[in-house]
Amino acid sequence: MIIVGAGAAGIAAARRLTAAGKRCVLLEARARPGGRAVTDHSLDCPADLGAAWLHFADTNAWTTLAEQAGFEVIRSDPGWGPAAWVGNAPPTAQQRAASAAGFERYFGLVEAAAAAGRDVSLGEILPVDDFRQRFDAVMTWAVGVETANVSVLDLARYAESAHNWAVRDGLGTVVAHAADGLDVRLGATVTNIDWSAASSVRVESTAGTLSARAAIVTVPTSVLARGAISFTPALPAAWRDAAEQLPLGVVNKVFFALAPGSFDAGDARHFIGRGDSARTGSYSLFPARQPLLSAFFGGDLSKELESRGELEAFAREELRGIFGARIDAQLASARSTAWGGDPFSLGSYSAARPGHADARAVLAQPVAPNLCFAGEACSAPYYGTLHGAWLSGQAAAESLL
Repeated sequence: MIIVGAGAAGIAAARRLTAAGKRCVLLEARARPGGRAVTDHSLDCPADLGAAWLHFADTNAWTTLAEQAGFEVIRSDPGWGPAAWVGNAPPTAQQRAASAAGFERYFGLVEAAAAAGRDVSLGEILPVDDFRQRFDAVMTWAVGVETANVSVLDLARYAESAHNWAVRDGLGTVVAHAADGLDVRLGATVTNIDWSAASSVRVESTAGTLSARAAIVTVPTSVLARGAISFTPALPAAWRDAAEQLPLGVVNKVFFALAPGSFDAGDARHFIGRGDSARTGSYSLFPARQPLLSAFFGGDLSKELESRGELEAFAREELRGIFGARIDAQLASARSTAWGGDPFSLGSYSAARPGHADARAVLAQPVAPNLCFAGEACSAPYYGTLHGAWLSGQAAAESLL
C-alpha cells in the first residue's frame, strides 16, 4: 500500500496496515513526519507550532500512545470558555456566569438551526449583542475562519470535547515518535496518482515512481483543491467538490521565551486579549508547563498578520496593553508560525463552507477499491483534531483491508 502524507492520519493508517501484516510506504513531502503536528525547540524548550492538544483526551488513541512511549501527559484542562481571564484579571463569578449563559444561548441557536436542517452561515442565525464579539473571536480560534464562513450544520455535528490535555515534551514529538519503524520516504512530493487499473495504483513523486495495490491520500484539502496532485483519471466531481468546500482555516501562534524571574509557575493561566473585539489573541502562560508565553490568532486577523509578518508585533502590543511596559523586559526571543503560506498545508484545519457540511462524508468515502482519502477533514464529529485524523486514517486502512 502507498500512503501519501506522513501526518497523523497517514501514520494511523500505516500502523493499522502494518499490524495486519501489510507492507506500506509513506511518501512525505516535508523533511520530517508529523504534518501539521510539529514541536519546535528553538526557544530551548518544547513548543508545539501546530497541534498542541489531546482533544477528547480520555478516549484519544494519541493519549495512550504518548503514555506508552513514556511521555508525560498533563491531565489538566486549559481553562477555555467562561473560565478564561480577560486581560490580566480573572473573571468574577458574575462575569463567568454571564459568559457561560452567552455560550449556552448561542449554541442553543446553533442546535435549533441544525435540527431544522439549516446548513447556512453561522452569521445568519446569531444576534449582534454584547456577547457577539467574544463569540466571534472564539470561532476564529476554534475553526480558523470568521463566523460568516462557518457552516451551522458542520459546527453542530462537532462533538464537545470534555478533556483537552497537553504533552510536556510536545504533542508533535509524540506524533513523530509514532512514525518510528514505519517506511517513511521524506522529501517525496507526490505529483500524480494513476488509479486507472482496477487492482493497482501508480504513484509518481519527486523521489521516483512506485506501484502498489492501493493508495490512501492524506494531504490537506486546500492542497488537493489547488491541484498539487493530479489524478489519472481525474477524480469524480463529488470528491473534487468536497475538497474545495472544505478549505483550511488559518490559525497562527507566537511563542515568547520568558526572561528569568519574569513570571513563576503559579502565574500559569489562559487569558484573552480583550472581550469586546473579535480581532484579539488567545494567550497562555506556561503552556504545557514550559517557560513560555504563547499567543494564538485565527481567521482574517491571523492571515493578515502572517502576510505582513506582524504576528509578533501585534502580540507584543496587545500584551503591552494588558501588562504595561514592563512586559517588554519579561519577553525574550520569539518564534512565530506561518501556516497559511506553508505549501504543504496552506492552512491549519478544515472548515466546511456554509451549505457544504456533507462534504466531509463524501470525502471519507472510498473513491474506488484502490483509492481513498483520510485526514481530519473527513471526520464530521472530530474535525480539526489529531483524534479525528487518527480515526479517519484507521478507517481508511480498514476499508482497504
